[in-house]
Amino acid sequence: MEEGFSVLTPSRPGYDTTPSGVGRTASEAADALAALLDTQHIPFADVIGISAAGPTALAFAQQHPRRIRKLVLESAVATHWDEPSKKRARILFGCAERLTWAVMHTMTKFFPIVMIKALMHDLTILDVNDVISRMSEVDLAFIKRMILTLRSGKGFMNDIEHRVENLGRITCPTLVMYSPNDKTVSPNNALRVANEVATCDLHSVPSDTHLIWIGKPARDVWQKRLSFLKS
Repeated sequence: MEEGFSVLTPSRPGYDTTPSGVGRTASEAADALAALLDTQHIPFADVIGISAAGPTALAFAQQHPRRIRKLVLESAVATHWDEPSKKRARILFGCAERLTWAVMHTMTKFFPIVMIKALMHDLTILDVNDVISRMSEVDLAFIKRMILTLRSGKGFMNDIEHRVENLGRITCPTLVMYSPNDKTVSPNNALRVANEVATCDLHSVPSDTHLIWIGKPARDVWQKRLSFLKS
């Protein structure tokens, strides 16, 4: 906002109080975003898709090319979820979703470092202890706050089934930023977009984890995004 942009941050279908049925597929979710822009009288926008929101952002760029100026993907999913990951997700975030998050929130309040270490095992391919030793107090506070405010609701069950084909149809300028050390969203996701979208600018971020918005490389992520949107 300080740079002159207006920011709209919608909750995707199934998250917070947005009904899951608004968009069970990436395609439906993209149409819902277009409808939201209509209600706000916004003719077009830049779209930033982060992590599991990647397919929704990609689908929006495909289906509503006149409504999107530029596309940014940050640690974003662009490939299909594998079956073992989907099975694990259904166990933890299906019927047991409320209990899973209650346990995680409680553990984070009383044993934050233990919980952060447990989370890091899913977010990095590097040695977890080494990764945490390089984190500042600000980084650790960011992760703690992130865990305490997270809830997947029914949205994550939608996300694991999201698929987007024919990425070559995307023609808007596209910036993809990813970490080669990301375990949650492997570099294959970013490489797929780079291989199929002719207008893609691929940027590898030297981050230790999936969380490219903290640590020493975070400033570069901010500047890369800002210069791309302003160019």
